Amino acid sequence: MVFGLDDDKVAFPDPKYAEPDGLLAVGGKLNFEWLLTAYYYGIFPWFSVDQKPYWFSLDPRMVLKIDDFRYTKSLRRVVESHRFEVCIDTDFEAVIRACSSTPREGEDGTWITQDFLDGYIDLHRRGFAHSFETYYNGELVGGLYGVSIHDVFSGESMFHTMTDASKVAFVRLIEWCRCHGFRFIDAQQPTDHLASLGAKPIPREEFSQLMSSLKLDETIVGKWPSHYAVLLIGGNLGDRVTLLEEACSKINARIGSIAKVSKVYETEPWGFEADQNFLNMALLVDTDLDPEAVLHTALDIEAELGRVRHGQGYASRPMDIDIILYDHKVINSPDLIVPHPRMQQRRFVLQPLADIIPWYRHPVLRKSIAALLTECLDPCEVRCKSKE
Repeated sequence: MVFGLDDDKVAFPDPKYAEPDGLLAVGGKLNFEWLLTAYYYGIFPWFSVDQKPYWFSLDPRMVLKIDDFRYTKSLRRVVESHRFEVCIDTDFEAVIRACSSTPREGEDGTWITQDFLDGYIDLHRRGFAHSFETYYNGELVGGLYGVSIHDVFSGESMFHTMTDASKVAFVRLIEWCRCHGFRFIDAQQPTDHLASLGAKPIPREEFSQLMSSLKLDETIVGKWPSHYAVLLIGGNLGDRVTLLEEACSKINARIGSIAKVSKVYETEPWGFEADQNFLNMALLVDTDLDPEAVLHTALDIEAELGRVRHGQGYASRPMDIDIILYDHKVINSPDLIVPHPRMQQRRFVLQPLADIIPWYRHPVLRKSIAALLTECLDPCEVRCKSKE
């Protein structure tokens, strides 16, 4: 049956009572409280009539588990061509308005009316709705938006004015979800396109069970940074553990939020002899800084922690911060080379990277971190050291 909702009381019936077409209820409001509550229970608004939202819970539900994503060769070639630039949360309103106005095959109009726009824009301002935008030569040519609660991203709509632009945004969404431990993307409605990327329809009951473990207080709220840097930090002078902790604190405050941290590893000095071994660890850092700004900030932090550079060559140091990767970019400038040119030769780099991004595909060597570690011939012993 279809339930009529009390506009003054934020509450929904159990999704299992939805009609065969998924319609569950009519009424309520498209404001922050109603929308966030709906998504928490796996319910979403599809359209409204006379300013009354229609709320749905489909059976089956289209779900893409992150590990099931199929990265086709053709799509990978488009992404690795770097002709598109993808940003996150830089122009949410432009994306949702483009989704509402872009013509779609088989549709006469749009369900994204002004009340939807107002509701989702407010949800974005409060940090729960996010957009992934694709740019070509500075022009917005594609993107998507959706709602994030805990480790689930509910995709709402996407658009493109250039071929593959929305697909590139979707790949970046997958990467964000993988970096931050998301379980799946709720794609809502079955489509051939989503199926080609690995999404599968599952019974509503199974979907409800997946949603039952959501923890609202563990949601990544606020603007999501557009980039990530993978850093290797470590040293072999002074109080090594305390210096690692201080470096992490400074990086988190000045480069960006640390999303993933590897185990701490102890290794002998690489390329020279010293009285004390190194402690190293890898960090995945969300950032809005460009690569050069990350580099200069990292150098400043090294100096603050006692690093004194003595020209070329290897030497003992209290702190070293290397930029190993930055998104999937290939950078070759006088000051910075990314990916790090010797990362594949060094077990003390690959082992902590394998803790946090084993799936990452090296943009030059075209192999995953896990594969590079397996193939690495470096005889250096890398020992896990959780405490000193």
